[in-house]
Amino acid sequence: MAVPERMKAGLYWGHDDVRVEEMPVPHISPREILAAVKACGICGSDTMRWYRDPAVEKKGGINTGHEIAAQIAQVGEAITQYKAGDRVVVTHHFPCMECTQCQEGNETACEAMHEKHIEPGGFAEYIRILEPGVSRGLYPLPESMTYDQGSFVEPLGCVVRSLRKTSPLEGHTVLVFGSGLAGLLHIKLARALGAKKISAVDTNESRLKAALLAGADEALYATDKLPRANRIYVCTGSPAAAETALESVDRGGNLLFFAADGPDKKLSFNLTKFWLLQPGISFSYGAAPRDMREALELIGSGKVRVDDLITHRFGIDQFPEAFRLAANPRDGSLKVIVEPQARCLSHR
Repeated sequence: MAVPERMKAGLYWGHDDVRVEEMPVPHISPREILAAVKACGICGSDTMRWYRDPAVEKKGGINTGHEIAAQIAQVGEAITQYKAGDRVVVTHHFPCMECTQCQEGNETACEAMHEKHIEPGGFAEYIRILEPGVSRGLYPLPESMTYDQGSFVEPLGCVVRSLRKTSPLEGHTVLVFGSGLAGLLHIKLARALGAKKISAVDTNESRLKAALLAGADEALYATDKLPRANRIYVCTGSPAAAETALESVDRGGNLLFFAADGPDKKLSFNLTKFWLLQPGISFSYGAAPRDMREALELIGSGKVRVDDLITHRFGIDQFPEAFRLAANPRDGSLKVIVEPQARCLSHR
């Protein structure tokens, strides 16, 4: 596969300073892989200033793309398990699988989850996959799945982990706060896992309509009277949603925080009340290898459909526009995907 000497990449220099820059295509060592990025979704975390700006202050422009489906362009001479032309899902970070947290099944609490194993990132025409990523960060993409579908494996893997922490779902009532991409994937997976009734909560009418299409039984505004539920998922950083979720969990139920609102934000709750109600309160971050494999199977089998969530596609030259849309959703936008091998695309 012919590889150019230079490529384009989308870099985040600040929330109002997102650029497309030209840079050399990364060189690989004998135990590394070069892959052509075919599709990379823009994650909500890519647009969170409190999460990204500190890294910019230390490193300058950063490439945060991590929902990656790619085709291998070159392999180092020591690589035997992959070849040029192979289709893969690439994850940028993963647990060590050896520490106490990993051994106890809490893999995404592993310190190694904060190490990055690709260069520069999924918002680029090509990425270098470092040696640890070759052995632990690649998942073969079946020919039956598109690259766009492959870009959903990482975000769905995160949701698989979320629902794994609150299993079982079958026969339980579910309340999902936030009907953005994460909330919609929670709804779809909860439906696939046999939830008894799913209620979606949001402040946006178009998002609530999307929630019903995704499988919710009812869509409620945040100002409505909300039902109590056995399983509650907070998929928005809204402090008001977090507070309301605490009031909505049923006796002995489970409340999971999937999203956060910054390191300086605090939430208070009535200890005595929860001591009596005995709910489980937990948090979910990232996806472990078992979650990625399960997500790949769920999408490949059709148990969780994701194509209907894609509303916009952009080429690499349009990255600033794609980022602005993901950061400020409008016109019914849900999943925004960048396809770096294309310079420009029609937006839908």
